[in-house]
Amino acid sequence: MPSSSPGAATTTNRGAAGGSSRSRRPKLVRAGAIEPQKLDWLWKDRIPAGMLTVLAGSPGLGKSLLTAELAARVTQGRIGGGPADVLFLSAEDSIANTILPRLQAGGADLGRVGFPLVERNGFETPLLLPTDTDVLRGFVLEHEARLVVIDPLAAHLDGINSWKDQEIREALAPAHHLAAATGAAILLVAHLNKGASTDPLQRLGGSIGLPAAARSVLLLAADPDDPDGDDGASRVLAHVKSNISEQAPSLLLRIESVTLADGSTTARISEAGFSPYSGGQLLVPDRQPRGSRLAEAIAFLQVQLADGERPASEIQELALEAGITQSTLDRAKKALSVEPRKLDFDRGWGWSLPAEPETEAA
Repeated sequence: MPSSSPGAATTTNRGAAGGSSRSRRPKLVRAGAIEPQKLDWLWKDRIPAGMLTVLAGSPGLGKSLLTAELAARVTQGRIGGGPADVLFLSAEDSIANTILPRLQAGGADLGRVGFPLVERNGFETPLLLPTDTDVLRGFVLEHEARLVVIDPLAAHLDGINSWKDQEIREALAPAHHLAAATGAAILLVAHLNKGASTDPLQRLGGSIGLPAAARSVLLLAADPDDPDGDDGASRVLAHVKSNISEQAPSLLLRIESVTLADGSTTARISEAGFSPYSGGQLLVPDRQPRGSRLAEAIAFLQVQLADGERPASEIQELALEAGITQSTLDRAKKALSVEPRKLDFDRGWGWSLPAEPETEAA
């Protein structure tokens, strides 16, 4: 019979919780006994296999579009090796009328995409972390899933206060071990908080525990050069953290409308080159308002061409000195219907404003 003394009871409780020295078995593992493993990638230099990656951004900018595009590529074998299965844990977007059309737009093999659910109180609900980690592990192993998308992470946390560092770390620890044990890349989708910091890692949810748990962090934001701002179609994907490699260059992405075989429309996001903007630059709060750059470029051209035609190379050089990018200058040129004309072999092209229509004298 266990002792009823306070000291004995305390020892027994600590042992049950794993805190007593008698419940632990110390073990030293020598480096020479460990088999080195080559780093594997799902998406080269951005999403490592067997690890946690965070995709963050403000609501409505296309994070879920990007996860659908990545899922389509995995099922096609375009990234991550040969064609493989993808698991989606989604708590906000409708599977039937939102996620599925996006997967179709990307050409996904729909037979390789699964949506894990668990029955609670008679209802099928998405999996929760860390409660359902074993269920998720079973699905990953059974289907040899290469990618697991959890979108958004906050909606899949079971009773976890995302503002408490320790709680978020403990909630994600089983997912970390799951990724390492199976080789699956786990992509955690997160919203930015409303802070004013330009450090992307300080803007992830409520706790620094989230970016700390991830080996790679990606930030999706509106393209500062898009004259239509957040309503425009251009996005920038910046790599803001990597514990395992150099940060990859920022990508320029573009959202486009897609008409499916049944006549319905959806959207797709695709790569459109590289962007010069870093994650910190994308979060600068007092950056010049989007759209004003175009107005500034229009005013610049009107002044430069007010006295007539000038060499295009000269205008382009002056615009660069004024901080106007070539893409913004091109949009201003189009907005003003600037007329190009071949000058001669040495001077190249000339630009001029269109002639104003003559008005009849009264």
